[in-house]
Amino acid sequence: MTDAAAAVGEKRAAAPDADVRDTKVARTDDKDEEESTAPAARLAKRKVAIFFGYCGTDYSGLQVNPGVKTIEGDIFDAFCRAGAVSKENAVNPNKVGLQRAARTDRGVHAAGNLLTLKVILEPPQLPAGQTLTSYVNSLLPDQIRIWGMRRVQSAFNARTSCDSRLYEYLLPTYVFLPPKPFSAMWRMLRRLNTGQEEAPRQEDGTPVAPWDDADVRESRLLNHAFWRSHGTGGDFATDMRAKRQWRMDRETLERVRRVFAEYTGSHNFHNYTVGKEFRDRSAHRVMKKLTISDPCLIDGTEWVSVQFHGQSFMLHQIRKMIGLLVLIGRTNAPTSLVAQTYGPARIHVPKAPGLGLLLVEPFFGGYNTKVSNNNERIERTIAMRTAAGKPLPPDAESGKREHVDYAMYAHEMDAFKKERIYQQIYRTEEETSEFAKWLNYLDVFVGPDFEFLNPSGTIPQSQGPRKRRGGRGR
Repeated sequence: MTDAAAAVGEKRAAAPDADVRDTKVARTDDKDEEESTAPAARLAKRKVAIFFGYCGTDYSGLQVNPGVKTIEGDIFDAFCRAGAVSKENAVNPNKVGLQRAARTDRGVHAAGNLLTLKVILEPPQLPAGQTLTSYVNSLLPDQIRIWGMRRVQSAFNARTSCDSRLYEYLLPTYVFLPPKPFSAMWRMLRRLNTGQEEAPRQEDGTPVAPWDDADVRESRLLNHAFWRSHGTGGDFATDMRAKRQWRMDRETLERVRRVFAEYTGSHNFHNYTVGKEFRDRSAHRVMKKLTISDPCLIDGTEWVSVQFHGQSFMLHQIRKMIGLLVLIGRTNAPTSLVAQTYGPARIHVPKAPGLGLLLVEPFFGGYNTKVSNNNERIERTIAMRTAAGKPLPPDAESGKREHVDYAMYAHEMDAFKKERIYQQIYRTEEETSEFAKWLNYLDVFVGPDFEFLNPSGTIPQSQGPRKRRGGRGR
């Protein structure tokens, strides 16, 4: 149903001989949508789900934040300018019940997200021949698109009615190359694998190259073929040109997939967010399905798509899950390390760049089941009245609702994702080497934080559970 069609038949008249019980069924979920003080029925507010996507570049996140440029801020402003939100309610989004299915941070994108709010479906200034969707889109920048809108039940909540969410993270495969020889990370890994942090020195004082070092010559980690071929004397720009030419082999890909699979199921992800302790039950999250695509070549750089389908996610959780995946994937830490992170030990899991992250789509299976049941109940009531020869009230089917899903918009969303979001990610990485800079930060880090990347996959006791003040462990 289009938003224009959703407005048809909004004027309601009660049949004088309508059965009270039947009328209640027919009017399910319409009660709190009436605008009793509206000067005209067409200006009544209706609760709708708004399907939309956006490229988050240059925005400070999704959620409305006064004085800051946000996605929701621009969308709410467009609805106000379109006349779908009255002047009285335009001062505060809360007045029209603005809610969102999933929040996204600064620079993060979405092919499909969902807002709910109460709007005037046929505002006076709606141009002839236009739907509210097309009119609002004309008032928005091209990097924000409204796919459509549908009436929803009054109890529908964009956040709590959402059963699960699908996210995608694009990664250039060069992030899985081992650290550059003689970097701080490489020296730490040398110590964890050989017991000696420093490489032996030549007569002129320079370190012996890994391929000439008897202690690490046979190590795929410390004497990787890429660095053996490229050498260790290049600067950042020289290294980057070579990294973009590197191609991920099948063995490395399958190992990374095995590591990623360790996140599947219900686990305590307290190490993958901020402000959560081990005993905090809200840190338990369920990952339903996790996949990593085969690599594909884009403008000379190889990429993989990492997808997360989970019930819900905490602040920075996906970016930290990517962070540990990369750390294990580029070292010889075993897959069993992932399970250790669900325990009480607090470790430093780095947050991957926000650049590669996008929300693909939220899901509302539970709500859609309720809608189907309600629609069937209304159909049965209509059938019973018809069979009994009773007249139907004009609004007999007004309580029916459509499912909240993105099937109707799949083609548009896919095109937007490829042309707007993917291209923005590829272009930004090409221009800024953001992932390489993030890796460089990790590789020059000095300290014991990453000593859990040892070949046995054990978290050192020094990184055990933190204690609260007063001596009680958490």
